[in-house]
Amino acid sequence: MDKPEQKYEGAINSLKKDRYRITEPRKALLRLLVESQKPLSAEEAHLALGVENHDLVTVYRNLEIFESAGIATRIPTESGKSLYELNAEEHHHHHIICRKCHKAEKLDHCEVEKLETLATKLGFTEVTHVLELYGVCGDCRAD
Repeated sequence: MDKPEQKYEGAINSLKKDRYRITEPRKALLRLLVESQKPLSAEEAHLALGVENHDLVTVYRNLEIFESAGIATRIPTESGKSLYELNAEEHHHHHIICRKCHKAEKLDHCEVEKLETLATKLGFTEVTHVLELYGVCGDCRAD
């Protein structure tokens, strides 16, 4: 796995390659995502960056830009809220997301790829999938 500084520089280079401006709010949000131990919602990122220094609309806009540039992944939740994380260089993965606190854990196994192969055999092209699992984490279950 890349070190945080390498992830940050790689993401900056991807933004430059796609001709996005490298603004201070973008750099701050990118650093936050690099250093975060879990996927974050736009609201969580906004609070972590400091609401007095960063506009929520700008956070949303930059997360969308990161997703468009291929450096971040949007993770939909059951409630309709989205979580964002820096793209994992190592491999494709899914998450299990707590319904109460929205903590997300990576699942390193993907059985859906077998279904994509089946769909391809049925004549479908450009097959992809989105899969997230939901439950209640141990911390919330204890409450």
